[in-house]
Order: sequence, then structure tokens, then C-alpha cells
Amino acid sequence: MRLRLDKFLANKALGSRKEVHALIKQGLVTVDGVVAKKKDMHIDIPEQTIAVNGEIIDSRQIYYVKFNKPAGYVCAMEDARHPTVMDILPPEFRTMGVGPVGRLDKDTEGLLLLSNDGAWAHRIINGKKHVPKRYYFEYSGTLSAEGLERIRTGIVLGDGTECKPAEIILTGAVAEKSEDTGVGDAVLLKSAEIIIEEGKYHQVKRMIGAAGGEITYLKRLTVGHLDLTDIPTPGDFMYLEASDYEKL
Repeated sequence: MRLRLDKFLANKALGSRKEVHALIKQGLVTVDGVVAKKKDMHIDIPEQTIAVNGEIIDSRQIYYVKFNKPAGYVCAMEDARHPTVMDILPPEFRTMGVGPVGRLDKDTEGLLLLSNDGAWAHRIINGKKHVPKRYYFEYSGTLSAEGLERIRTGIVLGDGTECKPAEIILTGAVAEKSEDTGVGDAVLLKSAEIIIEEGKYHQVKRMIGAAGGEITYLKRLTVGHLDLTDIPTPGDFMYLEASDYEKL
């Protein structure tokens, strides 16, 4: 791929065009070890090595990323009222058009994929491609036997939204701490896991609500074969290998 040097550097969030031009003028940019003289010179990516002040710049143009989303951030490129996941990811993600593949609610944690490959992203989101997504959740209330059966066979929500059959596994109980003593003196919250192949608006929360429960904590564990093993801390991210994103 041939690109103008100044465009490449600006896209990598190394500054505005004006700031990038200043870096080149100061002799801080090298191409294959040779100081670049012209801001409009063309480079071949990824064949040539570009460095700024001695630091090699990642030449990737198409991004496939997995990210451990913390609670409190919305899955959007920009939002006037709330912080977004883009605010805690490298600035170059924005300039390179890398955005969330699907959405997790603001208060939901866990695995989020990001890419600037629109066709790939659509395949992940599209329920017809049968990419399973596994969630862990804690809830109050009681999931009725009838509600669980409806989830497993394909529940229809109150507004008429049809959900595909989902696998749900009740995993146990979680001790809710008393606000007064800080001690887990009452088992009020239950936990479970659910596997769905869609990503409709608030889908897991609405499915559980329709079955008699109310989700108090939600975390996505997997998308397809991808999980959080290599990114255990909220806020961590890593680039996917070709074998991983091609498998999806």
C-alpha cells in the first residue's frame, strides 16, 4: 500500500498535519533508517520501516482488537454525556477508524471486539452467522421454570422482539453484603451464564427480566473462541492474530 508519509503519521495519531510536518522538518522521521526530507514523499506499507525519534511506528492499517471493557464506558466513537471506550484506547484507533464491533451496555464489563474492517465486523454482529457470545451474570428475583424453558426454546419479549433459543446455566448463589456490617449475611443474588448468538438491544437483561429476574451484574466472557485469558484486567487490550480473526 502506498501512502503519503505525512498522511500515514497523522493517521497514526502522531499529531495534526502541521505537527507532523514539523517532525519531518526537524529530521525526526526516518524511512528505512534514512532521514525523510519531504512531507509528501510516498512510502510503501508494510514493506518500509517508519520511525519517529528512533521509535518504529506500527504500520498496520487494518485492526482486529480484543478489549476487556470496564464498566462505566459506552461503546461509541463519541458521546456528549458519557466517557466512551475510545477514551481509554490508543488515540490512533480513532484516527484509523477503529470502532466497537457491536455494543456492551455502559454498566456491562468484559470482552469487546474492535475493528476498522466493516465486513468482518458485520459477520460477527449478524446473528445469521451463529457466532456464540457467552455472558456471566448475577441477578435478583426468581427465574421460573417456565421462563427458563422460554429462554431455551426462543423467548418473545413484551414488545414482540423474538430471540433465538439460548443456552442458560444456573451456576450458584452470590452473597450480597450488608451495607451496615459489610458481611455477607444474606444470600440474595443468584448467578448464571447464558450463551446467545445475537446482540439485540439490552438483550440479556430483557430476556432475564421476562423470565422473572433482574440482572445486577453482567460480564461478557467469550465471543466465538475468543476469551479474556490474555487480557484479565479491565482496560487491557491486545491485537488479534490472523488465525484468530480469520477463524471468526
